[in-house]
Amino acid sequence: MKIITFFLFLIFLIKPFKIYAGSDFLAPYIENLKIKVKEDLKNKVPEDYIENIFSSSQLTYLPNVMIKSLTWKEEALPYYQFLEKERIEKAKAFIEENKTFLEDIEFVFGVEKEIIVAIFLVETDLGRKTGNFPVINVFYSLALSGEKELFEKFINNSEISLNDENTKTKLEKRSNWGYKEFLYFIEIAYLNNWDPFSIKGSVFGAFGFPQFVPKSYLIYGYDWDKNGKVDLYSIDDALASIANYLKREGYKKEESLEYKKKIIMKYNISEPYANTVLAIAEKLKN
Repeated sequence: MKIITFFLFLIFLIKPFKIYAGSDFLAPYIENLKIKVKEDLKNKVPEDYIENIFSSSQLTYLPNVMIKSLTWKEEALPYYQFLEKERIEKAKAFIEENKTFLEDIEFVFGVEKEIIVAIFLVETDLGRKTGNFPVINVFYSLALSGEKELFEKFINNSEISLNDENTKTKLEKRSNWGYKEFLYFIEIAYLNNWDPFSIKGSVFGAFGFPQFVPKSYLIYGYDWDKNGKVDLYSIDDALASIANYLKREGYKKEESLEYKKKIIMKYNISEPYANTVLAIAEKLKN
């Protein structure tokens, strides 16, 4: 099954479970979340900005985001498709078209241009597929799903049981992570003067050409074109940000493949992912 087909399938799964901000039974949970967000973003984001987000009809609870997060099987993804000849040829053409720019990035960050482009290919098919889910709703949904009495209303037809201690622990961990990313995203949207509902990404909230989550945007985002803002939908900033991520995590050109693999797995904690990136880079070099 192709990855695009797989993600269309995910969209189909999530659509039936849209629950809008004004739903009566959600109201107490939303109010508690809003109070917490205002407190945690005090002196960073104005309260009226946060109030506008929480009063928007676009704010939507998607419980299936958490269900998918708890049942996700990374090893089932068809990474092999990125090694097909047509995709490799497109990646080679991209390198040739952007050779000077990519060589400059390689020089500055010490990361091979083939590795950078391999990640760009796997993450978004060289920028063609960046995701269709409003990022703010993804993290809002993960944060709200930490309320077990709310979330358990939506798991009857899934393989999830909140009686399982491992599942409960994972739920709490994912919800806490989602809440922190929700805060980061609101802060980023405010600072960049974005419409917070306009930024679309993956089912797990990664956005832009490099598919960064908000915290990664703040830590690794790189303003290559020096215009004062990091734009992950700009080729220049996006590819520099990928290289900056790897460099800051310890990537070194002279190190072994096994070492490089460990660093790439910090970008995506997946051995099949890292193996695919290295295999693509090798083909691009040849």
